[in-house]
Amino acid sequence: MFVGMVLVLAPQATGITVHEWASFLIIIPFFLHLIFAWQWIVNTTRRFFNPTPGHARFNYVLDWMLFFLFVTATFSGVVISEAALPALGIRFTIDPFWSAIHDISANLLMLVIGIHLAMHWKWIATNVKKYVLHRLRQSSAAEGVDP
Repeated sequence: MFVGMVLVLAPQATGITVHEWASFLIIIPFFLHLIFAWQWIVNTTRRFFNPTPGHARFNYVLDWMLFFLFVTATFSGVVISEAALPALGIRFTIDPFWSAIHDISANLLMLVIGIHLAMHWKWIATNVKKYVLHRLRQSSAAEGVDP
């Protein structure tokens, strides 16, 4: 998901067409991520106004900011589409208001994603080691290759 978001958030590197189509595709892992985290969302929502550690409360608010910024950047991106929707025969007049909303929400989204990744870095590193590197080592060992 991170690599996909980097591609989506760098239209200067990929071009508008790739940026727009990749933006549509990143919606899938984004909502899968929400589905996998749903129990955490429900539990944290229930406990939010009870005594809760500050980092959990901050993380919860940050995640809602991520959701809001993602939806805002996606919606405004659809409204100002220059390549993807016109290729499907759907055309909008590009309004400077929506372009500004898209730029602001996308830039804030990058910042909030960075904070989100920093907050979860230990979990990410642990799970990459556990599920990705461990499996790579197993497959290398099975093939007789020294990792």
